Order: sequence, then C-alpha cells, then structure tokens
Amino acid sequence: MLKKRNFVRLLIFSLLLGLLAAVPLGAQDMMTYQEAPMLAEKVAAGELPPVEGRLPENPLVVEPVESVGEYGGVWRRAFRGIADFHAYGRTVYDPVLRWPRDPKDPVQPGLAERWEWNADSTELTLYFRKGLKWSDGEPWTVDDVIFWWEAIETDTNITPAIHGEWVVNGQPMELEKIDDSTIKLKFAGPNGLALTVGLAFHGHQWPLAFERFGFFAPKHYLEQFHPAYSETGDYQVFEEKANDFNVERPVMWAWKISQWEPGATEMITERNPYYWKVDPEGNQLPYIDGQHFALVEDNAAINVLAIAGEIDMQTRGLELANYPVFQENAEAGDYHMLLWPAASAAQTALFFNQSYGDLQYREMFQQLEFRQAMSVAIDRDTINQVAFLGQGVPRTSTVVPDSPYYDPELEAINAEYDPDKASALLDGLGLERGGDGFRTFADSTPIELVVETSETAGPRLDALELVAENWNAVGMKTEVRPSTRDIYWPKAGANEVMIATWGLDRGLVAMVDPVYQFPFDERSWMAPSFGTWYKTGGELGEEPSDLFKQAMALYDEYKITVDETRQVEIGTELVRMSTENMWTIGLVGLVPGPVVVKNNFKNVMTNHTADWIIMTPGTMDPAHFYFDN
Repeated sequence: MLKKRNFVRLLIFSLLLGLLAAVPLGAQDMMTYQEAPMLAEKVAAGELPPVEGRLPENPLVVEPVESVGEYGGVWRRAFRGIADFHAYGRTVYDPVLRWPRDPKDPVQPGLAERWEWNADSTELTLYFRKGLKWSDGEPWTVDDVIFWWEAIETDTNITPAIHGEWVVNGQPMELEKIDDSTIKLKFAGPNGLALTVGLAFHGHQWPLAFERFGFFAPKHYLEQFHPAYSETGDYQVFEEKANDFNVERPVMWAWKISQWEPGATEMITERNPYYWKVDPEGNQLPYIDGQHFALVEDNAAINVLAIAGEIDMQTRGLELANYPVFQENAEAGDYHMLLWPAASAAQTALFFNQSYGDLQYREMFQQLEFRQAMSVAIDRDTINQVAFLGQGVPRTSTVVPDSPYYDPELEAINAEYDPDKASALLDGLGLERGGDGFRTFADSTPIELVVETSETAGPRLDALELVAENWNAVGMKTEVRPSTRDIYWPKAGANEVMIATWGLDRGLVAMVDPVYQFPFDERSWMAPSFGTWYKTGGELGEEPSDLFKQAMALYDEYKITVDETRQVEIGTELVRMSTENMWTIGLVGLVPGPVVVKNNFKNVMTNHTADWIIMTPGTMDPAHFYFDN
C-alpha cells in the first residue's frame, strides 16, 4: 500500500513538473504588470489593449543600474541632423542579441530569449519571445527575418553583397522557419561570427539609417513598397519608407520618432506602447515618455546647450577641451559630469605601411627593430599633457583593459620614451646620419618620412606634430601632411600612403572588425595591399609575409569557432602578436569623453568604457533611464 501511495505521489509530482515546464518562463513568476499613466489612460479610453496584451509571454526583465524608476518626463538631447544618426540610434539599441554591460561577459538575450547550436555548429536555432509586437500593435514574427533576408539582404538592388557574417565557405546561409517565433539559420560550416557580428552588432532592425545592416524589417508595412511584393512597388520609395526617420514606419525599440521632417528644427520621439521589456517589479519600459532632439549646426552648439543645463544626458558631441567649463557651470546648470574612457587603444596611432610601393621604405618598415626605435623615440607623456589635457593614458596600441583580450603585460611595451635607445637601434640598422643630422639609407639616399592624416586641426594633429619633432630629433626627417578625409581615405586604402594615422577605436571587442590587429582588408593601413589579398582570398593585392599569414590563419580559426572560451584564447593571441610586433604604434589611449547628466537623471552607469560598436550608451538599457521627481 505504501509503495502504491509513493508511486501516485511520484506520478502527481511528475505531472506538476511537466505542467510547469509548459508554462512560459515569465508566467511562472505570475508577475503583475504596470504601465505608464499616459498608456493607462489610452487603455481606459479603449484606444489600447491592456498592458498584458501588449507584452510578450516572457518580457525581457531589465535589472536597474541604480534603482527601479518612475514614469514621466522628456529626455532632452541635441543632434546635427539625420547624418548624426547615432545621437538617436544608440539610445534605441535593441538587436536580436545584446552586448553585455560587462564587456567580458558573453552576448545576452534580446529579442531572442535563447539560442542553440547543433552538434557540428552549422545550424543555429533562434527562439524569439512569443507574442512580440511592433509599435503599431501588429505581431512580430520570424517572417520579418525572412523578409529582410529575401527582400533586402539578398536583393542586389538594395544590398550589393551579402554581409560577410552570413556567408560561410562561400555559401550564403539558408533560413528554415520552424514556427512564428522560431527560426533555424543553416551554414555551410561552423560560423563563429553569427552571435557577435551578426546578431549583437548587426542584428538591429534594418536599415539602422545610413549603416546598411540589420536582421529583420516590418514586412507588414514595407512589402507594399517593394517591387517584388507589389505591382506599384518602387525601390526609391522603399528606401524612403524603410528609413529610420520615417515617422510612419513601425519599430521594435523603446521610442519611435513621431515628429520629424526636412527643414525642422527639432525631432521628437514618443514611447512605444508595445515595448517588450519590464523592470523587476513588472513596470513596462520605457520610464521616460519621449525624447526631444534640438537640431544644431555643429558640436560647438551641442556643448553650449549642455553647459547651459539644457541637455538631460548626453556624451555624443561633447568635447574634452570644454571639460573645465562644464565643471564651472555644473552647479548652476544642475548637472554633474562623468568621464567615460573611450574604447580606443590609441586616440592617435601610426601605421608604417609594410606593403608600401617604394621597396626601400617597405623593407625598412618591415623590420621590427625599426618600428621599436620609432616607438621609443616618442614622448607620450608630453603628447598626453599638450594634446589631451593629461586625461589620456600613454600606452602602446594594445586593446583596452575592459576587453576580454586584454593582457596588462602589453600595456606599455615599447612605449617608454628613450631617444638614446631609438638612436642605437637605428644605428644598428645601418641608417646613418648625414652631414645635416638626418639619416639616410645604406646607399646614401636621404630618408624622408611622410605622415599623412585627415586631421586639419585639433588635438590629433597637435599630437602628430609632436611626433614629428621627436623623430626629427633622432635623425628621421619627418613631415606631417594633412588633407581632407575624402582625399585621404581613398589614398590610404589604395596603398599610396607611406605612414597613415587614425584612432584605434576597436579596442573593446576587437575581433568584430579586426582591421587594427592584422591586414584584414584595405582599411588595415599597416599593409593595405596585404589586407586586400586576405579580403579577396588572394585574387587581388599582394601576398603577405609569413608572420602576417600566421595572424590571418588565427582569425580564420576564430571565424569557424563557436566556443566562446576558445574564441577569447584566439583573440588574446592575435592581440599579443599585433602588439609585440608593433603593427600599429599608439600614442595615448583611453582618452575620456565628457558626459553631462542632470542631477535627477538616474540609472546611468558611472564606470563605462564607451564604444560605438557596443552602441554606447545602449548597453545600459536607456529604456530604464528615468527622472527622479
């Protein structure tokens, strides 16, 4: 009898477990949902369904940076027009998967609540939140992913070539719809870029304004404008309607643009009543009712507004040179200042072109001892004080400390100021000084280094002028040659620049776009021709040296590795190779950007490494920023 009772109890317990497993995760907690008063009024008037009917079965729960917030207010910001898209776009960072707040953590759930690989890492199944809705209340389904793929990503009238993260072994991925909230991505081999590059970085709603990447689009709205779906469709009209500044187009993020047109002096956004996130107490986000963007001419005007206390929270467009003025006016403006170090390994870096057309210079640039000499000839402390107000960190060109690939031993390798050591190394290479004090090649041909830059004024140009003084002092005759970006960029990518310059702004998640780690493509100005060779699989460009090939082989392994631990190992090794071999030479890194924050504006992280790839401040979940009234 006892055994029978135990069997019945076990059976009942098993049935209960089965029932619990069948209940959506969010429903298990029996969370009660609340909404903004302005939405509650619309529900009462019959204009909106109740909040429970607007949220998915398992909303994403946002853990607050400081505290659970309160509803209301308009977030005042400033921008320079639609070309300054990131002023708005980074506040609505809502891709399929999310970059984490701590960059050392793996990617996090977003629109997709979970994902899984098959045994050989060739199929990735994405499980989206059931019950997601667009801002107009229409259901979001994986048909919106399929529409993006078929109507946008593989339509050469819109996208000239499929983005690299969706092509493996020369084959584009294939999509298999499982149901409305589940889709399977199939690849011709393991795809190590799918989660990070594809879904956390590029996995937004298409087109993210001028940046032509995404992973889904509102089929129910856009198909009427697409020539393949409508007899009256037109590609030009389709582009206009798909654009993020079209006030009619539905969105999946926290605030939708509700007022904007050419010639306007302001842009206004309003809360999305179907937004799919809540706080730990079940309050639907966002807390803030909407945003107001003042249209200004330039960054100087943004700084004037911020100093006057007319911006609630912003870092974009604020200039470090104005930091003392910000501090002087903080009390009167009722704000406080933060300094977020940029995820820039070097605010300014130098690229000795190891594939340069003049073989004398190429041979010299390819010698590690030469690059070491030119590095230790640089007085980084003085550059930091003069050009960057002493706020940066004199360092080499390795990644930043918050990066998962960071090794503190590489922080200052070959970054000490030692002109005597530089001279000794140059002497050892046979680069002797002539009667004028400047060095020559072995055949007595004068060495004349040309540093080219797109900076025509400002701290970066100041830094390069100081570098030229340092190099002249050790006998390397140097000229800094500024030009406009439209001239400089094509020339640098075409392998025509002897010594290129740029900031190393991918110092946090460097493997997403490793142009500064090895010759990845024509933007890798340490050897653009070698980068072109790698990018085209050897069809164009020049075959690189064996050492560069080793780095390329490492990244090839990274691209077919889905194990995150192994990816970190590979990334760390690549960074070590790049730093020790001085493929780029950094000056001063981690130069902070000022952030203005009104004293009643809450849930902003104090400590944060800012980067455009992680869409700063997007990883802080701006939807949970709030005004403490």
